Amino acid sequence: MTITRATVAGAVIALAGQALAAGVTAASAIAGGGGPNADLDAGGRLAALLFGVVIYGIAQLVLLGCCVALSGRLGRGSWAGLVTGWALGLALSLYYLGGGCGA
Repeated sequence: MTITRATVAGAVIALAGQALAAGVTAASAIAGGGGPNADLDAGGRLAALLFGVVIYGIAQLVLLGCCVALSGRLGRGSWAGLVTGWALGLALSLYYLGGGCGA
């Protein structure tokens, strides 16, 4: 497999999209009542978790749809970069959100 400019561009776009998805999730969670000083009783924790998971899931689906749509526009070879960048970004963000990057 040859790495082309379209492949690299696709990977960069997908990774930037992952950062945007994480930012949208964090901003909407904070706007929905989350944040450092939020009252997270037992019901509040579940609501915050569900809200974050739903928003993050929607953001990932939108990002994947954008990657599919962009693959035709960026030209031949971009599909591999878009899918690789999306999958790598998803794995890294889930690793980070799961507490894998330290406390």
